[in-house]
Amino acid sequence: MALDNLEQLEARISQLLDRHERVKREKELAEKRLQQKESEWHQLKGQLRQYERERSEIREKLERILGHFERLDPP
Repeated sequence: MALDNLEQLEARISQLLDRHERVKREKELAEKRLQQKESEWHQLKGQLRQYERERSEIREKLERILGHFERLDPP
């Protein structure tokens, strides 16, 4: 009887260890995906800042060009 109980306990511990390893691998994979997504987010954030700077520069140039036209005498 005691041997059966020990075998059952050993089987449950083995299952628990297997499950623990599986969860550990899943966690590591999730952390890796999170790092990749954070890296992508930082790259996109940098691109957005660049686009905003370019947009601002274009706006300033267009305002200067329009200013030149406003100084022209109407026909």
